[in-house]
Amino acid sequence: MKIWNSFIFSILFMASLSAQNTIIVGTYTNSEKCNSGGIYVFDFDENTFKYNLKYHTDNIINPSFVSLSPDTNYLFSVNENGDKSTVTSFSIDEKTGLLIKKDEKKTKGEDPCFLISDDDNVIVANYSGGSINVFKRLENGKLSEVIQNIKFEGAGFNPKRQEKSHIHQVQFTPDHQFVLATDLGLDKIYVFRYNQNGDQPLEKVGEFDAKKGSGPRHIAFDKSGKLIYLVQELSGDLSVLSFNEGKITLIQEETLLSRKVRFNFRVADIHLSNNENFLYVTNRDDADDITTFEILEDGKVKKIQQIKTTGRNPRNFTISPNNKLVLIANQDTNRINIFSRDLKSGELTPTKKSIPVCAPVNVIFYEKGK
Repeated sequence: MKIWNSFIFSILFMASLSAQNTIIVGTYTNSEKCNSGGIYVFDFDENTFKYNLKYHTDNIINPSFVSLSPDTNYLFSVNENGDKSTVTSFSIDEKTGLLIKKDEKKTKGEDPCFLISDDDNVIVANYSGGSINVFKRLENGKLSEVIQNIKFEGAGFNPKRQEKSHIHQVQFTPDHQFVLATDLGLDKIYVFRYNQNGDQPLEKVGEFDAKKGSGPRHIAFDKSGKLIYLVQELSGDLSVLSFNEGKITLIQEETLLSRKVRFNFRVADIHLSNNENFLYVTNRDDADDITTFEILEDGKVKKIQQIKTTGRNPRNFTISPNNKLVLIANQDTNRINIFSRDLKSGELTPTKKSIPVCAPVNVIFYEKGK
């Protein structure tokens, strides 16, 4: 019996030593300080922080945002390239990490910066174009031409950053009945009813006016779909919003700025922890920090920590599948910095470990067999 117990213990011990996953990184390929091939695929161990480059693309222009299909069989990428911008689809070879290009389609709008997908559609936010594109998903990773193009006109409060519409993000509601889009240029969140199988899948049914000059950037829904957490790039605010049958109402607004940072900042990304007890937000420039909020019972937030990302220009970030790590893409220092995360307090601690990548912008975990 003792031998058997020792054997079981050994298996469990060895399992605890290895938590192998794959991470996929989107980058800018136009950096003057380093050379990027585009999209990078790494093996990564959540326990030891060891990494191994499995594959990277070549000659893929500015794949600054990448997103997996819901079944994880395909990877979709934006390609920011002015009026030559495209969206690219890849299949994934799990064993080698090889990305096999399946299709590439031109966007009807400049500089796509975010996309989402389901089994039928790929929906893209065009930042410079101030528009939303919908592509049909076809068989074997192929894409249709744009089937719906929604363009927004106008100007915002800040003449330097809000000279026109800048769509920064699109997101499904958790029940998949709506799609929301943030407009950094016009200080709005647009609400679309979503007809997944329709020829024109997006039907605008409302909009929310954010504070003038705030620059809505990214949102995160809670799992109930009744609460939205919005970060505003230009004002440095975090807003808590209610969402009810397509209508958005402001509940709370908190600043992301420390006393030392008042002028040079650009809020970046936002994510909820899996148990929705904590919320994390990155901020760039003089800030270069990540802020942790506790989610209170009523959905409001309480700031509990603000620490440096130990890198310049933190962009998007991700929480690891075991919920114990946060990986932050620091674009200007060419590193994905690794932070440990306390499951009870939610607070982050730098591990002083990182993964070198040229101009990283977006990092996601790819869970095999999901």
